[in-house]
Amino acid sequence: MRTTDVRVRRAITAVAAGRPVVLTGDIDGDGYLVFAAQAATPRLVAFTVRHTAGYVRVALPGADCERLNLPPMCHRDTPYCVSVDVRGTGTGISASDRARTIAALASAESNASDFLRPGHVVPVRTGVHGVLGRWGAAEAAVDLAGLAGRRRVAALCEIVSPRRPALMARGAELVEFAVEHGLAVVSIGELAAYRRRIEPQVVRLTEATLPTWAGDSRVIGFRDVYGGGEHLAVIVGLVSAGVPVPLHVHIECLTGDVFGSRECRCGGELRGAMASMSAHGGGVVVYLRPSGPPRACGLFAGGDRAHGDLMSDTLTWILRDLGVYALRLSDDMPGFGLVMFGAIRERGITARTWVAAG
Repeated sequence: MRTTDVRVRRAITAVAAGRPVVLTGDIDGDGYLVFAAQAATPRLVAFTVRHTAGYVRVALPGADCERLNLPPMCHRDTPYCVSVDVRGTGTGISASDRARTIAALASAESNASDFLRPGHVVPVRTGVHGVLGRWGAAEAAVDLAGLAGRRRVAALCEIVSPRRPALMARGAELVEFAVEHGLAVVSIGELAAYRRRIEPQVVRLTEATLPTWAGDSRVIGFRDVYGGGEHLAVIVGLVSAGVPVPLHVHIECLTGDVFGSRECRCGGELRGAMASMSAHGGGVVVYLRPSGPPRACGLFAGGDRAHGDLMSDTLTWILRDLGVYALRLSDDMPGFGLVMFGAIRERGITARTWVAAG
């Protein structure tokens, strides 16, 4: 098992058991103490307040914000909502009072009238898709709660530097804090990569048989679940189950593929791979079209950029959908192809090389 997956699963287990974890990797470099809001207790909140900035927020989905009538704090673009206290608390500021408020925000039985406004706990509206839709600590917190089998509501607050109390803890200090208190550590990036590995990242949209210059080919269309990119799998000739499948992975290049530009090798690589598949009786071309500006070598700035883990995950899920687990790979793939092939090998898909026709 990957070391990063071990860290994520340890964090999930801790959150499921009602313990806090240290979350790292925020855009600003801060680290957070995070726990499932359902598990809030006076002792846990007191520990949080003691070691953090004390500005405790509760991350929750937009649907819960609507149900509990939690409007934006100042303007429509902020995820921060009007602060609240649950009714029946004292001043609302004590660890006991805030624990009750946090737990009430997590309860499916709570309603808008259960809360006083303003209060001492700040709700934060999270994006629909968690860290796969928006990179943020609040999204990571609700993802951890959800993966732990809790309601997708979580408390979080920035950890203060023990050496420099006027500053936030960062880097090695966060790890030292976690070791001192026996807490699991996980980063936002590790959590996002874990979700991409365990959750399908593409959905099959359509299928047709098309006459191509390589012969009649079965073409299957896919769309990214989160990013919106659309991709094609072109099955040339006959592909037998259990037999290593010739595979060519191609990232769209408008200038090379459509106009035959000699600025790059893209179009030639695609045509050569399909010609070889046709000559040898079969194969699969996965044609990737990432969301965002089109890739066009020699035309758009950054058009020849390499694509990393996101494309590797997309490719893996397309191959899983097709039932392809054994591959024969072209030996003249560009750099990003080699990176993706290395990544899919890590995901249990075996591969060896084949020579494409020129």
